[in-house]
Amino acid sequence: MNVLKRTEGIVLKTQKYGEADLIVTYLTSDSGIIKAFAKSPRKTKSRFGSSLEPLTHSKISLWGKEHAAIPRITQSDIIHSFHQIRENYQDFINVSKLVEILMSLTPLNTPNRKVFFFFLNILQFIKSSDQEVKDALHIISRVRLLALIGYAPRLSSCGRCGGNSLDFYPDAGTTLCRKCSANPPGEGKPFIRVNNQLIHFYSHTIEWPINISHRLKPQQNILSDLSSLLDKHLHYLLSKKLLSSGFTAGAAC
Repeated sequence: MNVLKRTEGIVLKTQKYGEADLIVTYLTSDSGIIKAFAKSPRKTKSRFGSSLEPLTHSKISLWGKEHAAIPRITQSDIIHSFHQIRENYQDFINVSKLVEILMSLTPLNTPNRKVFFFFLNILQFIKSSDQEVKDALHIISRVRLLALIGYAPRLSSCGRCGGNSLDFYPDAGTTLCRKCSANPPGEGKPFIRVNNQLIHFYSHTIEWPINISHRLKPQQNILSDLSSLLDKHLHYLLSKKLLSSGFTAGAAC
């Protein structure tokens, strides 16, 4: 039995299918990440096609069997286009990291309204924030998303005994003291030496409400070090590098 379902969705990814069709991956308000089929949006410069641009937030209607893996999109009305983010290279690449994290660490068809509204709010903040605070905002967004889905690294203390430690082991996802690490520092598994300033900023990114996070004004080296740590943490989690990390690294050169 075919059913019509209406929901809100944010476009995470589109994939060409045939000559003019698309498979669209959405983050939805009530079903988590889903895939849907768009018939012939590439044939014309229609508003329907515009609603399928990456990061576009729309009201969508889906038609198909009740538990169809890929229902058909019958209607898509734009709520927020977020074209400002797509048109800003640094913003788009950094948000692409969030999209990669979501698609890699969040299962399909698993409802999570907190993740949906978090991601929507982040897009709103990035669109409306001044350029001078965006470097910090992008890092904060990444940390907060990882914390929300349960994959944030632990930096506050040794993850095994709770003792003091400034050595982060990406393969463990936590800082480990010398006693608890499998090998002495400098031997065996690689680690990253962090400092108290980085830990202080990291703790505040998780604890402070996102709408006042612009008050955090870390030095650029703290942002760079934390970004690198997060990339290595994700590399171990996913057994691969984020594709967007190569673009951000290239832009920084």
